[in-house]
Amino acid sequence: MTHHSGRNPFHRALGLAACAALTFGGTFLAVPAVAESGAPIPDPSVSAPAGSTPAPATTSSPAPAGSTPASPAGDSAPGISDAGLAEAVLRDLGMTLEQFNAAGEQGKRAADAVASLRGLPGYVGISLKDGRIVVEGTGPELEDRVAELNAAGPGDFVLVASSATLEPPSQPAPSTSTPATTPAASAQAEPSAPERVAASTDQLFKDYVREVGAEGLQAVAYANGSFVIRTGGTNQPEAEGAPANPASPGVSAASPSPSEFVARYSNVRLEEGAPIAPEEDFFGGQGYVFNTGIICSAGYGAYSPDGKPLVLTAGHCTEDGTATTANVERPESPANRLLGTLGFSQFGGPGNSRITGDEANPGNVGTDIAVIRDIRPGLEVQPATTRWDAPTDPGSTAVKIIGTALPSPGQAVCRSGRTAGWSCGTVDEVGIYVVGGFTADPADLRAFRGFLSTSVQSSGGDSGGPWISGNFAVGTHSAGDQVVPGQPVNNFAVATTLEDAMTRLPGVQLQLFLNKPLLTEPADGGGVALGQTITGQVPAAPASAVAAGSKVRITVTGQEPVEVPVDSAGQWQFTAPSPAGRLRFTAETINGFSHSGAGSFDVTVLPSELPAPVIGSPAEGASLTTLEGIEGTGTPGATVELSGDATGQAVVGLDGTWKVPVTGDVKFGTFTVTAVQTARGAADGPAASRTFTVVPPSPVVANIQDGQHFAHDAVPQRITGSALKGAAVTVTVDGTAVRAGSDGTWSVPVPAGLAAGTHTVTANQGVDGVASAPVHLTFVVDPAPVIVPAGITPAGVSGQLPATGADGLLTAAGVGAGVLLLGGAALLIARRRSRP
Repeated sequence: MTHHSGRNPFHRALGLAACAALTFGGTFLAVPAVAESGAPIPDPSVSAPAGSTPAPATTSSPAPAGSTPASPAGDSAPGISDAGLAEAVLRDLGMTLEQFNAAGEQGKRAADAVASLRGLPGYVGISLKDGRIVVEGTGPELEDRVAELNAAGPGDFVLVASSATLEPPSQPAPSTSTPATTPAASAQAEPSAPERVAASTDQLFKDYVREVGAEGLQAVAYANGSFVIRTGGTNQPEAEGAPANPASPGVSAASPSPSEFVARYSNVRLEEGAPIAPEEDFFGGQGYVFNTGIICSAGYGAYSPDGKPLVLTAGHCTEDGTATTANVERPESPANRLLGTLGFSQFGGPGNSRITGDEANPGNVGTDIAVIRDIRPGLEVQPATTRWDAPTDPGSTAVKIIGTALPSPGQAVCRSGRTAGWSCGTVDEVGIYVVGGFTADPADLRAFRGFLSTSVQSSGGDSGGPWISGNFAVGTHSAGDQVVPGQPVNNFAVATTLEDAMTRLPGVQLQLFLNKPLLTEPADGGGVALGQTITGQVPAAPASAVAAGSKVRITVTGQEPVEVPVDSAGQWQFTAPSPAGRLRFTAETINGFSHSGAGSFDVTVLPSELPAPVIGSPAEGASLTTLEGIEGTGTPGATVELSGDATGQAVVGLDGTWKVPVTGDVKFGTFTVTAVQTARGAADGPAASRTFTVVPPSPVVANIQDGQHFAHDAVPQRITGSALKGAAVTVTVDGTAVRAGSDGTWSVPVPAGLAAGTHTVTANQGVDGVASAPVHLTFVVDPAPVIVPAGITPAGVSGQLPATGADGLLTAAGVGAGVLLLGGAALLIARRRSRP
């Protein structure tokens, strides 16, 4: 399933083996055959029909059909923040995003506990199941340590007895597989009762390689309370002296068969596994192409020992270090597609060495890791893993990386790669894995520590891509099931354990996501007393926590930077330096070479003694109709606290001014307030006081204007206007007072019979016994007109109108009219006479 460009794909099957990494460091326990043997957990391959190929052991069901994520090559709508991740983990794991993050944190707690458990008598292994961290084993020391772990955390550790401690049956459980029919097989004696109990997968792996050999080995794993050796063989006994696999170099031809080896243990079972092959295949999960034509996926951003950016990926992608340069695969990359050049790589043991079968170094367990260095300038490697929600924008919903965690069986994980995209599932087993190398020699087998999942999907080209749990890096993708034409596909995916791989990269640091720090006390622009602490917060979101071991670097111009720790809640602090005055500084979250970028802040370091503030407004004795705030001047950075009839506080700005807003219900009356300057760590300064009055505004008279005239018969019957709701309005007309209530408007009658002349109106309103300033106006009533009544004509008066000369005119007019008529008639007669 290797992706090549212009090359023939591999056609030989590669072997793989695994053993549980969580139980390393112990030894086999040699015990009497009857007293300590235990019935192995039933092997699902025992009852399989002849010729069938069972899937590897699993503690969870494979992902349902349709759960395989779409290839990143297809179109996909961009996801928004955590929404796409929530959908993915719900689809693949049946979890909410909160549960997924909690599972990542729980996996981290389990991994952190291993160091204190592995050396205790009776410890067998650890796994995650049903929301609990299951510690397998027995013994008082183990019980005490589990109790300590629960007391120090959320109490999710539980101790259960391992199958290694169970009382065995008096006879070994009979095999349910089809017995061999050859005479040699039928003549073989039944194996004796188990004489060993496996307590360490490391030792089990080494003994198997030493005694049986690595040829044909696929897995030596720990799951469900027992150990599994997975080969191409079966559980049935084989003919004596006929090993199931050809002997490896250095292994005697008389070596035991896999089934004979397993029969010696009470808690080890044998499985037949399907063949697998390594998948040769920028956010983590993006594709790249080596100059050899191999296509793989980027794992994680990292830093070299001198702080230069790196990319971590799978060692087998380099074809034993023969690759030299890598290009970014995505076509959206700029014309200069260079990613970087190959640095260190290791696939298998040191120097890409094979498994060895000699007693001096049985196993030669290595890793599968490579470093791409000399990253192209301008290409920014990000501490995040793409989910492929939007292939053209891989960072839009990328998951941030804040640290590493060891894998545990049952742990929720997700994998990202350039071919199969994003897929989630659970860890089924943890251990040491063996994959074929790049030579034609069948004995070229490479071993590395890793873990396996049967529910996570993968494909060729995904190699090197990241495996994460929550926001923690767990591994890089190494291998998966090999598709054999005509054979059923048994899905599984294998990853290299990142923490183990990093031990081969001394001085290399994983790149971590960090937010810029925020200032919490004092606020930006605020003040703090000399020698007191300035505190802040590093937010975690969108990650679940701040990367452990982070610090905040404080830089003040002209001084050496100071680094202060960030606690588990993301809080940081430092002491306000001398001298008093304005302090400008930058703060940046750092973790090794990882950094957030700096934020700039401006505060005032205050002297130990503060003066009294100055109240500028309102003025002493002022009468106000509104009170929006009380303001003045003070020491920049100090806090002015107001008490009395108005309360509140405000920070004095860098310009030396402050204002305390007055909010809430309007109140009227005499106000006395006191202002004091304070600062954390400094004694309060002397107080400043101010007394003033707040009165209601004057009411408004609506229907009469000052100086308005009214006809004697057009004087309004009522005076109307507006006032505050609930106010008592008093209106005085020419000294006569009339009172009215107000619901926002008011109305009073005008006294009847107002005489002509000027009248005075005064109106005010009172609220809670506090009266407003009066409003004054005048209006004028005009007098009525004087009317003379009709009289009797006196004696001696004709009663006719006086002569005006008009009668003479009429006479003259009549004479003139007659003359005109006569003239007209004469003219008419003359004309008539002139006719012939």
